[in-house]
Amino acid sequence: MGIDNFSQREPPPMGFASAPPQQGYPRQGYPQQGYPQSGYPQPGHSWNPPPPQSGFSEYPPPPQQGHPPQYYGAPPRYGSPHPPNLPPNLPQQTTTANNSWYSRNQKNKPQSNAVGAAGLIFVSGGMNIAWSIGFRGLLYYKTTEHNFAAWFIGGIIGAVLSWFLLNKVAKKYVLIFSSFLVMIGGILTASTKHNGDAMLAASYLDGIANGLVFAPFMALAGEVSVSYMRGLVSASIEQMCFGLGIFLQIIYTSTWNSTGYQSYNSFSAENMKGVLSIIYGFLALIIGSLLCIESPVIMLAKNNDEQGAIDALRRLQRPYTLTNETFEQLAEHKKYVAQNKELSMGQSIGQALPTFIRLVFLRGLSAMSISKFVEIGFRYSLSNPYVYGSPLMGWLIGFGICRWMGNFIATFCMESCGRKKPTLLGLIVCSVMSFVVAGQFNNFTYNTGNTIMLLVFELFAGIAFTATSPYLSEAFPLEVKQHFISFTFIAEMLVFIVLVLIRWSFTNGANYFYVMGALYLFGFFFGIVCLPETRRTTLREAQDRFSKFISLGF
Repeated sequence: MGIDNFSQREPPPMGFASAPPQQGYPRQGYPQQGYPQSGYPQPGHSWNPPPPQSGFSEYPPPPQQGHPPQYYGAPPRYGSPHPPNLPPNLPQQTTTANNSWYSRNQKNKPQSNAVGAAGLIFVSGGMNIAWSIGFRGLLYYKTTEHNFAAWFIGGIIGAVLSWFLLNKVAKKYVLIFSSFLVMIGGILTASTKHNGDAMLAASYLDGIANGLVFAPFMALAGEVSVSYMRGLVSASIEQMCFGLGIFLQIIYTSTWNSTGYQSYNSFSAENMKGVLSIIYGFLALIIGSLLCIESPVIMLAKNNDEQGAIDALRRLQRPYTLTNETFEQLAEHKKYVAQNKELSMGQSIGQALPTFIRLVFLRGLSAMSISKFVEIGFRYSLSNPYVYGSPLMGWLIGFGICRWMGNFIATFCMESCGRKKPTLLGLIVCSVMSFVVAGQFNNFTYNTGNTIMLLVFELFAGIAFTATSPYLSEAFPLEVKQHFISFTFIAEMLVFIVLVLIRWSFTNGANYFYVMGALYLFGFFFGIVCLPETRRTTLREAQDRFSKFISLGF
């Protein structure tokens, strides 16, 4: 045969042609339908075939302008007895940036839902804190300091127990168990009349529930949130919810006490506290069972479960599809896990200790701002004729509003103003107010001017310490994060216990506010030098900034 006979043959049959190239590229290692396989021209690259040989060309003609390229020949591994193992064909889409607050909030709503049930338990905890420091109804049973310190002791017990469950039990089950403890404590409080032992047991149960949930869910809040929502999510479930619980306790007890004489057998403010705890525990049980999502960071660190982490990240944003941002978050989480795996246990502890000192100091000041001394000082600052009148109820409700509004303002400014500036502003104003109040107590002048000073003090105390929530969720190395969050919580509970045990007097009250003013002033300068600004940083970047003890940047 000659070349002429070859040239008269029919052209070779065309192989499998690809679909038109889709917008965007598939992730490496995840070939998708419609994209050319390895060894073929990629979309967007020029097609330069070699020059034809004599006779007929073994290459197809070049693609025409405006038409997709055609690929000839059998697809890869055609006829192979073992087809390629492809991952599930999960939906993927390209997202369009929308910078409005509402759209960002709706898109990331599953992140706050994943930890929101813990916030309900913290609301119950806030009510118990307010009860322990003095905002309570009439008690017809004998009490000691043990009754008022029981919730804080229970919180310490729960925090210690959480060490043994660290990454061994799913956080959802810890939340469900804690919800049952809150409900049982609420049932004891709601169903008994003036029973000191039942109230004591209820305080312990609620404290244990809060201690169990605190460290796991503060860590989870930082790990499930995107960088531009982490401050809002962590502050809203912790400081906002504790503040809301304090506010609710003040409202209904002050209203209840202002209604006049209460019968011994009537439904009391203490019973109402139990009913509300039952409601919080039940809602936390339902929401936690349905919406709690495990940490993708722990999935990667513990089992290297990349597919599980991708699925968790997919469910943490709306719509529930894979997007470009999903894979960016996955890559960032991998870097975070890899960076922390390079640290030994000793290095992790050494890096965590300076952070622990800073945050324990701030959380201790937070406990001092809502202690028994502040509550008693606020009541004594009112004029005597108002003790059992309606003005007292209004002032007490104002106290709760100011504290919660401080948390509210700082929470929703967390991603615009940052963490450091509101903290410093709150500290310096609280320092000034503390010195003013201490001076008036020392001179035995009690008037509404002093009361207003304490209202301003509570407003700015709420602003000052809201940032400690995102700091807790992002500051510590991964290996020791939950342990050191628990240690910080325990230290805060110890401050509360010490303040409960100290007896009030006018001299002690004045000295307390002098000391608190000095500590807040020191905290202001300490914060300027040592507190980093971690607004809109990744967990890696936040950890790096906390690894340096001196941080002057804003």
